[in-house]
Amino acid sequence: MLETAHLLSFSIFAFVAAFTPGPNNVMLAASGANFGLRRTLPHIFGICAGFLCMVVAASFGLTSMFSALPQLLVLFKIAGGIFIVYLAWKIATAAPQQDKPQVSQPLSFTAAALFQLINPKAVIVIISAISTYASASASPLHATILITSIFAIVTILSTLLWGYAGEILGRVLKQRNHLRIFNAVMACLLLVTLLPVITDNLFG
Repeated sequence: MLETAHLLSFSIFAFVAAFTPGPNNVMLAASGANFGLRRTLPHIFGICAGFLCMVVAASFGLTSMFSALPQLLVLFKIAGGIFIVYLAWKIATAAPQQDKPQVSQPLSFTAAALFQLINPKAVIVIISAISTYASASASPLHATILITSIFAIVTILSTLLWGYAGEILGRVLKQRNHLRIFNAVMACLLLVTLLPVITDNLFG
């Protein structure tokens, strides 16, 4: 099992990683504002399922594969970056729900889950967690169970909070022009989340 110091350190790491702005959280805020929390739930559940599956996969060799094939990690980052740019464009050009209710749809469970495979922040967070904390335990299996459990708790809480915060903002932004501005800001923030990945690839 993880020592108390390592457990506390990882818990803080997981909390910060889950609640700070990233592609998932920014998209959830935008989805909550445009569609409400209830319609955003499949997106939330998809993030949780996809992310936790990635944690388990990393524990059973995904991290080692990326270490052996660093070019593969770069390809994942590029694919994730391209998809994030696409999502930013979709958010920026999204019309208020009353304008075209049958066209605009929140991200589905499957799409949200699959996005975790190429989400740069998720991949980096998972690799860092498994490499740093699981390797510090005398029992990798127990460490994996513990790490996955903590990630599950903070991921569920953070996704619900960001989705609900977006819904509250959506209620405040009742005018169509205000919601369009909010969507544009969220799209820009989504692009900003790519900066650490870009700078890491250029200067790392």
